[in-house]
Amino acid sequence: MIGRLFRLLLLFAVLYAIARWLLDRRQRASLREFVSTLATALLAASAIFVLLYWLGFHQL
Repeated sequence: MIGRLFRLLLLFAVLYAIARWLLDRRQRASLREFVSTLATALLAASAIFVLLYWLGFHQL
C-alpha cells in the first residue's frame, strides 16, 4: 500500500515538474483552472452517486 502511494506521489511530482518546465505562466494558469474544474465535477458526480445509493438505487 505504501509503495503504491509512493509511486502515485512520484508520478504527480514528475507531472508537476514537467508542467513547470514546459508551460509558461498563462498556460499553467489555464491548466490549474482545468484541474480545478475537473476536481469539482468529480466531487459533484460522487455526491450524486452517494445520494442515489442512499435513496436505494443500488443496481445502476
